[in-house]
Amino acid sequence: MPTPLLHTVRPQHAARRVTSPTIGQCFDVEVSRELNGWLIHIPEIDGVTHASRRATVELAARRCIATKTGIPIGYVAVLVHL
Repeated sequence: MPTPLLHTVRPQHAARRVTSPTIGQCFDVEVSRELNGWLIHIPEIDGVTHASRRATVELAARRCIATKTGIPIGYVAVLVHL
C-alpha cells in the first residue's frame, strides 16, 4: 500500500523580479546630450558622470552615487530630468 502524502504538491513558480528599487534613497539627476553621449549631473552629491547611450544613463548615475556615497547600488533610485 502506498504511503499517503503529508502535503499537497503544487508547481513551483519563480518570484517576479523587481526591476526598480523599492527602498533606499532617491536622487534627482540632470541629463544633457553631448556629441559623444550623455552628461549626467547629480547635484545632491556634486557628482558628474558620462553615459554613451541613453539606455545606460540611469545605471551610470546609480553607480556614481553608490561609489561617492557608499550606499549599496541596490538601494539607490534616480529620477532623470532631461
